[in-house]
Amino acid sequence: MLLRLIKYFRGYVEVALWGYAPERFFNLCSNHDILIWDLRQDGDVYYFYISVEGFRCLKPLLKKSGTHIKISRKNGIPFFFFRYRKRKILFASVFVCMLILFTLSRFVWKININGNDSVTDDSMLQFLEEKNSSYGTPVSEIDCTKLEEEIRSCFDSIIWTSVKREGTTLTVDVQENLIVASQPSNAQLPEELKNQDEKGYDLLALHDGTIESIYVRKGTPMVRQGDIVKKGDVLVSGALPIYDDSGTLTAYQRCTADADIQLKTDYAYKDSFAARHTQRVYSGRTQQRYGFGFGDSYFQLPWNKVDYENYTVMDTRTQVRLCDSFYLPVWLVRRTYEEYKEEQVIYTKQEARQQAQENLTEFLEKLAQKDVAVLEKHVMIKAEKNKYTVSGKITVLENTFQYAVNTETAADTGDEGNVGNESE
Repeated sequence: MLLRLIKYFRGYVEVALWGYAPERFFNLCSNHDILIWDLRQDGDVYYFYISVEGFRCLKPLLKKSGTHIKISRKNGIPFFFFRYRKRKILFASVFVCMLILFTLSRFVWKININGNDSVTDDSMLQFLEEKNSSYGTPVSEIDCTKLEEEIRSCFDSIIWTSVKREGTTLTVDVQENLIVASQPSNAQLPEELKNQDEKGYDLLALHDGTIESIYVRKGTPMVRQGDIVKKGDVLVSGALPIYDDSGTLTAYQRCTADADIQLKTDYAYKDSFAARHTQRVYSGRTQQRYGFGFGDSYFQLPWNKVDYENYTVMDTRTQVRLCDSFYLPVWLVRRTYEEYKEEQVIYTKQEARQQAQENLTEFLEKLAQKDVAVLEKHVMIKAEKNKYTVSGKITVLENTFQYAVNTETAADTGDEGNVGNESE
């Protein structure tokens, strides 16, 4: 392949040879190190390819062998430029295209993320965007080694990462820890904690419930496993008791309480939806349009509008690339329009139960995103005149609390120092 490219850039010709002693001509070419290739015979005429430099050396060889030669075709870049030497706009366009390709090659237009499971692609892409290493970033501004360290420090579940750049492609390979760490709390530290250490901060219960387990890293535990707490109760105090040698309480040291607390609590669930709803009925008719996208812009060909009044749109996008790692910020788009009509229908009992289950599943997924484990769910669906009502309770296990300033001293529980208990 490389040899063919070299021949094309240097230029070569296809010639026809005939005459008295063509065999002697070929021997003379071999003796003078003149390369010919793709030799073939058609009657008394021989056809072959030869370079431009070699063709210029054939005159004495033709005279000695009594043969004649004629150029049948010219190939290569030199002949192309000579043929179109008067078309200045063409050469200007080629130059502009090459300049554009060279400019686009200095940016990242494709990001591959491999090996991630708990960390989603969207989270990783958002992180790369915050670190100015996302789409459209100049490749000169991306420090792969530094980016690897930042990924490991930002995502606790990632224990190994490799970032490499090839062409306009940035590839991020990660390996996650198979051991699941304890779920972090969803509580947010107050802003004043960053610059203020004099006051202590307690951990308060966000909901009514039962303490399933508690492990205190810092602070004084105010509850134990199995205790029933109310919303707002202090779970861990930010006041650490200080005892003298005789075991007498002398003072309190303020700190920011820190603990893992599993609270079993009930969430009230209530949902309702109308018995009559709008349903899409697809006719089966579709239309396709083709276009291309550049960044967030889309250009459709042809420009005529879709004939349907109501329709859904589905895009199939293929990013343009020149080779395996040289992607461009251009997408070929096939857009499919599918016609539908809207009809007013009433839920059947089965459809109502299915809709209620879908709404409940969506609610449970939102809880799972907050690291809340669902233990039990008890809900009932009730049909009314124009709507369905779903109500019940969901029992969950959550590790969540809120911070509050410690305003009173902790009671003497008999535990000295930073003591915690934990359920197995």
